[in-house]
Amino acid sequence: MKLNQKYLIVAMLSIIAGNTFAAGLERSSQQIDALFESGTYAEIGVTHIVPKVTGKDIDGHSISDVAEDTQSFNYAVKTNITPKLRVAVIYDEPYGAKVKFEGENNFIATNLPASDANTRVEVTSKNITTLLGYNLNKNVMIYAGPALQEISAETHLRGKTYGLNSGYNMTFDDIAVGWVAGMSYAKPEKGILASLTYRSEIEHESTVNEDVPLADIIFAGNYSHDNKGNITTPESVNLNMQTGLNPTTSLYAKARWVPWSDFAYYPPVLKATTQAAVGRGLPLVNYHDDQTSVEIGLGKRLNPNLAISVSGLWDSGSGDPAPTLGPVKGYWGAGLAAKYNINKNVAFSLGGRYMWFGDAKGEVSGGRLVGDFKDNTGYAVGMKLSYKSK
Repeated sequence: MKLNQKYLIVAMLSIIAGNTFAAGLERSSQQIDALFESGTYAEIGVTHIVPKVTGKDIDGHSISDVAEDTQSFNYAVKTNITPKLRVAVIYDEPYGAKVKFEGENNFIATNLPASDANTRVEVTSKNITTLLGYNLNKNVMIYAGPALQEISAETHLRGKTYGLNSGYNMTFDDIAVGWVAGMSYAKPEKGILASLTYRSEIEHESTVNEDVPLADIIFAGNYSHDNKGNITTPESVNLNMQTGLNPTTSLYAKARWVPWSDFAYYPPVLKATTQAAVGRGLPLVNYHDDQTSVEIGLGKRLNPNLAISVSGLWDSGSGDPAPTLGPVKGYWGAGLAAKYNINKNVAFSLGGRYMWFGDAKGEVSGGRLVGDFKDNTGYAVGMKLSYKSK
């Protein structure tokens, strides 16, 4: 059985896998599938995510859909340097949030112009991972390399929910470097491929710009709006496995663990202000639990040019209560994908998944409950164009 015949069935699943509305700030599970492709390989893809998250504030006012639609892009290139050494460059957008509260509820300010009355949050990221893979023998490969990451955040808190801090603004942007390392085992004649990948946490330090209404009262406006601050994106572990069931069918499983319970973001002025006001510095956002996610799927080649797959998904979420920038507790999901070989080098993939989000209470820093979010769903659709040359 040829290597590409078996692996091709499962490789198509990466068009959607990991690009979704997951725990914490996750928008991608940072897969490195391109590294395991044979020959020279390149791909480019896009995913459109449509979550629907509604609920009620603590006073019973309706909260319309707060989670706005987002798009994420990914690309990868891979080639062999020598028969034993390969290199891959992989781009994705692993973290993100796009939230805006509308309507008449406790997240809308009544004393500000309509253009600035909404609580809203936007987080974006870009990640470039460069990996060198070395074959120890015909079955085992080790790989490692740096990960260059940019993360940007913009927050505007408004309304009764935030009390004296209604009117809080924050912006942050930084680029930093982490690292990735792992090991894989392959037995192509049986369609077996397993990999274990570790990503380090990445600490960002840059100037944080803040407007803190409560600080204007406590410090009489005598504070700097621009201060050095830091945010650390979490480490992660990915375990991927696949095996051939017969010449045209493959079974695969992917598991991911992220310690979101260790994540907390303390903008410097907000921390100093809450320390002075309540005796302890409070974070802008933090999570209670670690995330575990699992995907299990089956791929089937229908003919030499067309293959399809189905998958089931589960994400534990990062705790309940959850921050209001993503007030869901994990999800259950189902996915469907197809890959069509346009010619011997070029293929087009299309897929989607539907998600049923877990109910969650919304909270702000300090553990105060401010909302209730139930019966929410979402979906994601993605496409990918890939090129392979032996």
